[in-house]
This record gives sequence, C-alpha cells and structure tokens, in this order.
Amino acid sequence: MRAVFSRSRHLLFQTVFRAAGVLAFGAILLNFSACRQPPSPPIRAEGSEFAVNYATFFSKKDADFKRISEFFTDEENSGNNVVVRSDPEVRDGVYLVLNLESGARVPAGSVAELRYFHPTRKGEQLQRWALPEFSAAPHRELRLGLTGSAWEKSVSAKRPSAWELRIVSPDGKLLVLRRSFLWKTENS
Repeated sequence: MRAVFSRSRHLLFQTVFRAAGVLAFGAILLNFSACRQPPSPPIRAEGSEFAVNYATFFSKKDADFKRISEFFTDEENSGNNVVVRSDPEVRDGVYLVLNLESGARVPAGSVAELRYFHPTRKGEQLQRWALPEFSAAPHRELRLGLTGSAWEKSVSAKRPSAWELRIVSPDGKLLVLRRSFLWKTENS
C-alpha cells in the first residue's frame, strides 16, 4: 500500500511540475511576444493631414504580386492597392505597406519621400516616388517598394533599421508623416 501511495504522490508531483513548466514557458513566450515590436507612434503625427492605421515593412518576391489575370493580360493587377517601386521593372524587394485612414485623398502629383538606414550602407538613404491619385479605403494599401539597386536581393530578408516617411501634395501640404520608433529628429 505504501508503494502505491508513494507512486501516486510521485505522479502527482510530476504532473504539477510539468504543468508549472508549461505555464512558465508560456509566460516567457508571452513576455517575448509583447517585446517583439516597439510601441507604435501616434496614429496621426503632428502636422500630418491624414492618420495612418498601420505602416510596416514586408519582404516581397515577384511571385507575391502575380495574379491569375496577369497570365492572360501580361499586365500587373494590384487589385485595390497602389503599388510604386524604386525600379518599376523589379518586383523583388522590401515594401513599406501602409493603410491611410478611410476617406483620405492623395492627389495626383503627390510625392512620397522615404528616408531610411540600409542594413549594409553607411548614412541615411533617400527614396522618392511620384504617386498617382487615390482615395484610401479600409482594404486599400499603399505599397512603396525599395526594389532593384535600392534594395539588393542579398538583403531581401532585412528591413531598414530606422525610417521616416513623408507624403507631400503638389501644393506642399504635408499629407502623411510616419516615423519608426528608432527615428530621431534633429529637434528631439
């Protein structure tokens, strides 16, 4: 009888310690996932006309943009999204994907200007894109691609360490201002 009691107590302790280990491991994972991304900047930066719902970088390959219609027409179909690239002939690269507040209207001739730090180059880099006219919608994204010589395939899995995006209308009005957590302005 004593052996049975001892064995059941051993199994009980083993189960409790295993459960405690799983809980501790879960708490550690939760802690790391909470620290995975720095805090987001304000949704509407000071001086910016439009709010930004989200802005994040994604590494994309040519195949990520192909839709069935392209096989029939030989023309890229970006759906609801607005896609501009530093090298229009190259789709592989890293894209800053952002979603503006619904109803925001960006006039034709506006310019998106991205200042960023490249993982293998020294100093601040600058990329400008001329934007077509578009109106923001809940499921419409603006995808600004660093492609070709702006973002080589050798660094395709990396992202800029710090960046600042400005979208300015043809009349000089600041429509969008968004910065990464690590971007430091001269005044701060």
